[in-house]
Amino acid sequence: MEQIYQKLKTVCQKHSNILNVIILALFCYLFLFHNLGFYPLIDIDETRYVNMSRDMYFLRDYVTPYLNFENFLEKPPLYFWFNVVAYHLFNDTGIFVSRFSTALCAAFSVFFTYFFASSVMRSKAYGLICAFVLLSSVWFLLLSHIAILDMGFMAFSMAAIYCAIWSEFVKDENKKYCWYFAYFFMALSVLAKGLIGIIIPAMVVFLSFLAFRKTKELFKPLYIIPGILIFLLVSAPWHILVYKAHGAIWFNDYVVKHHFARFIDSSMGLGRKQPFLFYVPIVLAGIMPWTVSFISQILRGIKSAYKNFRAAKSPKVWFTSDTNDKKIILFAVIYALSTLVFFSISSSKLPTYALAIFPALALIIGYFWWGYVCFDKYIKNIEISSVITFVILIISGIIGAVLLYYPQDIMFTYMDKISVFGRFACLWLIVMPLIGVLCILGKNRALLFVSNVIFMLGVMMISTVHVLPMVASYGQDELEKYAGIAASEKSNELVTFGFARKYSLMNNFDKKIIYIINTDNNGIESFKNVLNSKKDRHVYVIVRDDAFDYLKQQAVFDNLSVVEKGKKYILLVK
Repeated sequence: MEQIYQKLKTVCQKHSNILNVIILALFCYLFLFHNLGFYPLIDIDETRYVNMSRDMYFLRDYVTPYLNFENFLEKPPLYFWFNVVAYHLFNDTGIFVSRFSTALCAAFSVFFTYFFASSVMRSKAYGLICAFVLLSSVWFLLLSHIAILDMGFMAFSMAAIYCAIWSEFVKDENKKYCWYFAYFFMALSVLAKGLIGIIIPAMVVFLSFLAFRKTKELFKPLYIIPGILIFLLVSAPWHILVYKAHGAIWFNDYVVKHHFARFIDSSMGLGRKQPFLFYVPIVLAGIMPWTVSFISQILRGIKSAYKNFRAAKSPKVWFTSDTNDKKIILFAVIYALSTLVFFSISSSKLPTYALAIFPALALIIGYFWWGYVCFDKYIKNIEISSVITFVILIISGIIGAVLLYYPQDIMFTYMDKISVFGRFACLWLIVMPLIGVLCILGKNRALLFVSNVIFMLGVMMISTVHVLPMVASYGQDELEKYAGIAASEKSNELVTFGFARKYSLMNNFDKKIIYIINTDNNGIESFKNVLNSKKDRHVYVIVRDDAFDYLKQQAVFDNLSVVEKGKKYILLVK
C-alpha cells in the first residue's frame, strides 16, 4: 500500500501542471457552468444584451447592434459576436447558450491567472491559490452567471496587462511575444468595452514599469511597432465599418456621450452619479470569503511599509522590487489601486465596473494564503481573520434560521418558496465555518483554504437554484406572461406605460417594436398618439399597478379594458 501511495505521489508531482489544470477545469465547471441555464434572464442589462445578440444572430448584421428594432450604438460588438458564435455552435439561442460566453470568459480569466502567477513566481501552488481566490470571490461568481459585457472586458484587459508584465519574467528572445499578445488582448478589450480597454491596460502597465524603473521597455521599436499593427488589425475594422454605416451619429453616441461625457459629468451621459468611495464596500463585500484576511493583509502591509520607510536611508532604498515576489506584489497593488482610483474618479459609476479590480486582488490575497499554506507564514493573521469570518457567517446562519422559524412575525417576500433552500443555506452557513475551525485546531492549513473554496461552491449552488430564480421572478414573470399574450397574433401591438425599460418583454414579443412610454409631461400625449395610430389593431398595454390610477383618470381609459391583474403589473387591451 505504501508503494502504491509513493508511486501515485511521484506521478502527481511529475505531472502537477496537468493535474492542476484538471482540478481547475472541474471546479470551473461546478462554479461557472453548472445550473447556468436554470434561472430566467434577469432585467435589465441581461435581457437587453441577450436580445441584442439574438437580433444579430437572426438579422446577420454583425456591424450594427439593434435593440427593439432601433440602432444601439453605445456599445462595441465583441460580446454579441461571442454569443452569435455560441448560437451557431449549439444551434440554440436559449438561456444557457446566452450565458455561455460570459462563463467562458470567467473561466479564461481563472486559467490565465493560474498560468501567469505560476510562471512569474515559479510556483504552481501560488498560481493555483490565486486562481481559486478569483474563482471563489462572490462578486466574480455572481457576474459570471449574468450575461453582461463586464466579464469579457475584465478578462481581456487582465490578459493584456499580464502579458506585458510577463515580459519581465521571460528570456529576452521571448519578450516580444509577450508584448504582441498584450496588444492583441488590448484590442479585444477595446472591442469588449470601448476606449477604456486601452486606458486601463496602458495605465496599469505604464505605472508598473515606472515602479520597476524600466519605462524604456515600453517604447522599444521591436515591441511597439508590431504591437500597434496587431492592435489596429484586430480593433480597427469594426470601428471603420460602423463609422461608414452611421457617421457622426455613431461618433457622438459612442465616443462623445458614452465615453467622455459619462466619465466627466454623469448628467451629460446616463446619470449614475455616486460618491467617490462607492466601490470600496463593493470590493470588500465582493471578495468574500477572503474579505477579513484581505483587510488583515492591508493593515500588515501598511505597518511593514511604514517600518521599512523609517529604516530606509532614502525612498529609493525603500521602494525596491529586486525579487519576483516583491515585483508581483508591487504590480498587483498598482493594478488594484490605479484601477480603483480611475473608476472612483469617473462621474458615472456602476457596481459591475468593480470587477476589473478582482484579478489584482486575487494576486494579493493569493500571496498571503500561499505563504500561510506552503511556508507557515502569516499564521496569526490568517487564523484570526478566519475565525472572525467564521463568527460572522455563523451569526448570519443563526439569524437566518430564526427568521425562517418565525415567518409570521417577519415581512419576508416569497417565504413559501425559500423554506427548504433557506434552511439548507442557514445550515451551510453554520456547518462549513465549524469545519474551518476544526482545520485551524488541527493545523491543517491547506484544508482551511480548501474549506473556504468549498463553502463558496455551496453558496453558488444555492444561489443558482434559489436566489437568482427568485430575483428574476419578481414582477418579471408577469411581464413575460403578458408579452406572450400580446404576441399571440401577428397584428397585435404592445405598449408599456409608467415604468422603466424592461427588456424581458422581448423574450416573448420579439417580432415588432415595443412602444415604451414614461409618465413625463408628454407621456400621456405620446400614449394617446400610439393608440390612435393603431386603430385597426389590438393594442395591449402593460402598466404598473401604481400608475393604473393615473391612467384611469385620463380620457383614453374608456378605450381600454383589463385583461389580467398581477402583483406588480396590469395588462390592458384596446
